[in-house]
Amino acid sequence: MKASVFQSGKFSVQDLPSPTPGPGEVLVRPLVCGICGSDLHTRHHAHSLAELFQRGGFQKFMDPEKPTVMGHEFCCEVLDFGPGCEKKFERGTRIVGLPFLEGANGIELVGYSNHYYGAFAEEMVLQEKSMFSVPDHVESDVAALAEPLSVAVRAVRAAEPTKDTAFTIYGCGPVGLFIIARLRHLGFGPILAIDPDPQRRVLAEMMGADEVMEPSTEKVEQWWNRHGQTLSKWTVSTSRNNVPAKRPVIFECVGKVGMIQSIAEEAPVECLIVVVGLCMQTDKFEPGFMLQKDLQLRFVLAYSPEDFVKANQMISDAPQRLAPLVTGHVTLDDVEKAFDRLERGGSDAKVMVSPTDLLG
Repeated sequence: MKASVFQSGKFSVQDLPSPTPGPGEVLVRPLVCGICGSDLHTRHHAHSLAELFQRGGFQKFMDPEKPTVMGHEFCCEVLDFGPGCEKKFERGTRIVGLPFLEGANGIELVGYSNHYYGAFAEEMVLQEKSMFSVPDHVESDVAALAEPLSVAVRAVRAAEPTKDTAFTIYGCGPVGLFIIARLRHLGFGPILAIDPDPQRRVLAEMMGADEVMEPSTEKVEQWWNRHGQTLSKWTVSTSRNNVPAKRPVIFECVGKVGMIQSIAEEAPVECLIVVVGLCMQTDKFEPGFMLQKDLQLRFVLAYSPEDFVKANQMISDAPQRLAPLVTGHVTLDDVEKAFDRLERGGSDAKVMVSPTDLLG
């Protein structure tokens, strides 16, 4: 079995033993798997991530000096069953699943484990109870978006949106674009999307943003003013032009040093800032400045099984809406080149790794 193996910062295609499914586990063939922003972070910051997870109570994150097969945003085909499976799916069924395995030694993260293969491989195992079948009308590429979409479902849920909420999304990478799509799917808006890349702004419009712009403090302030908000408590209410005030929510999807402080400068009074972007460096911001504006910070990580179910349902309801977010494919031989390409930035949204030629 071939796999793209990550070790000490490098990828190489290797022949590995086929995995054997244990009790309650299913052997599957990955058809496609997206490259996640977390994968890019892991390539260069795996030691820091492991230390952060350990401080948070999770001790099973991969050792980057040992061989690891990444890949956790997958659509797979069922091959065989381990002992004790209910065999809810026929062989050949396309499935997606939660990238977690509960072993004798606790939870393992698929794609960030030295003990279980991720989906940058021709075969892997998943837990049967965490798998969901893919409807026939959903292409495998789009089905594989369920995992990153679940992150957006969780982020939107954390924002507690209502019909009287206005939203700004900073950063139109995959997570930001999924948040826009989720908000629009639920019927929420208005939505402003901010990104320096023109093609990503086009994708934001396709996902449902009402307005897009490159970064501009002046234009952002004008947008909030049009929705009855002001950036300062000391601004008299007449500056709101008697427009009914929308509850302001901002999603930070950039994950770079200084971004939280920069957003705080442009945030309206009493705004909720939902931080989704993963910044791997120590950051700083001014609590006193945020206090003046009554700002709230909410950090969110990952998602619940219920969020994953909702993401799958959203994909089933309107798979064509999310299809434009798949912007490229690579084989196992080109995984490292794809990582290089994504790290350079640009217009890509979701690049898929195709471990086999069996695209659905």
